[in-house]
Amino acid sequence: MSGFALDWLDLRAPADRAARSMALARRLAAWTGGAPLAAVDLGAGAGATVQALAPLAPRLRWLLVDADAGLLAEARRRTGARTARADLSAPDEVERLLAGARVVAASAFFDLCSEAWIARFVRALPRDAAVLAALTYDGRERWSPADPAEPAALAAFHAHQRRDKGLGPALGPDAAPTLARMLRAAGWSVSAAPSPWRLGAGDAALIAALAEGAAAAVGETGALTAPTLERWRLARRAARQVEIGHVDILALPPG
Repeated sequence: MSGFALDWLDLRAPADRAARSMALARRLAAWTGGAPLAAVDLGAGAGATVQALAPLAPRLRWLLVDADAGLLAEARRRTGARTARADLSAPDEVERLLAGARVVAASAFFDLCSEAWIARFVRALPRDAAVLAALTYDGRERWSPADPAEPAALAAFHAHQRRDKGLGPALGPDAAPTLARMLRAAGWSVSAAPSPWRLGAGDAALIAALAEGAAAAVGETGALTAPTLERWRLARRAARQVEIGHVDILALPPG
């Protein structure tokens, strides 16, 4: 599952690369010991996770999973990895895909998932598998300069995020702590690190895209009047500095 267009994934890719916690990625690579372990990337999109980890763990044998055949074709072209088109909402699909995996990765994915889906994911994890969940949105945003409607608009945006994205009512900003809590309860050793986007003058196209996407989402909620929504949208487009909070989580298996 990704549900995102290739142009959006490519637009956000530089911000993602700069934000990822390389400390956690290096810890995962050290844990693999350079072995050719089976690895699965959920919601793989065009293969950005593999591209980020390949320099650190080049021998991992990746299976990239997504619902979008076009993105998977692009991921194969960019990474050379195997791919599998799959509907991750299907009851047995996650269990089937994770069977035998030693590394499970996902980027900007778990905030689209429900609590029930994450619980099923944790139950399906092989007991000897490590998990790297990168770039999970945590709800913190700073736009400068900010419009007075920013707090109300952000609350409405979060409410929209919690709508069903195909994997049950999405957790949105609550996803990272929920995933960490469930992994710890199941015996995994969990570490977390902030991975915020920090955008400025060189990121005007991404800032504009974020402003328009957020305005469309908030507009669907009806939380703001049309004039207030339009003023807030234009203020976001004109922002000179933006920080969007994310969290990376590394979970190493029991024992």
